[in-house]
Amino acid sequence: MTVRARLDTKGFSEYLEKLVQAGKNVDQAAAAALEAGGDVLLKGMQRRVPKDTGNLESHLERTEPEQDGNYIFVMVGLSKNADARTARYAVAQEYGTSSMTAQPYIRPTLDSDMGAARKAMRVVLEEKGTL
Repeated sequence: MTVRARLDTKGFSEYLEKLVQAGKNVDQAAAAALEAGGDVLLKGMQRRVPKDTGNLESHLERTEPEQDGNYIFVMVGLSKNADARTARYAVAQEYGTSSMTAQPYIRPTLDSDMGAARKAMRVVLEEKGTL
């Protein structure tokens, strides 16, 4: 018994190009989704942060999406440009000190708003057609 097979590569180049383009679209969609989720978390932190002078609130930020290989991320919280005094104050507010009770704003935001952040990311991914 003889078995024959034929492999036709017609259109294979176009298929590979579509795969490359889809990868670029996924990266762009992931970045947009992370921006949306990060914005939700940033607003939550800004809503909960102690507002004595407003200095700490003004130093909260969401970074632009960065990519390291296939890993795309944003950072939400205290700015890298915050001075040492503001950074110490931020830690003291979040965790407290021996003479001051904590007034956390980061952990409650993660506990309460992570679902909303995920929902915002999901909406963006659906709009971009990746979900």
